[in-house]
Amino acid sequence: MNTLQSHKEEFASGIVTELGYSAIADAEGYDAASSVGAGSVSITLLWQVFRQGKALSLFRKGRSPLQPHSENELAKWCVDNFPACYEEHLRRAKH
Repeated sequence: MNTLQSHKEEFASGIVTELGYSAIADAEGYDAASSVGAGSVSITLLWQVFRQGKALSLFRKGRSPLQPHSENELAKWCVDNFPACYEEHLRRAKH
């Protein structure tokens, strides 16, 4: 089963594989508060890794993985792929 939980270690190390991407996309697609909330936790893990100065490798359909070098690049990937999960990540970060 492809769940967010099964990819937690990857996300915590800054890696989003195609399967990990699919798990976040599933959470985004359900559009339920609990699913989007769970997806936002995955986004938060990626931001934590990035802010520690570690490299990220983020799956992109039909392209080579993105290795963002700026907050803007990472934010754009989040918005372009998982807008609801990213919005929830930002909302939770304020509190």
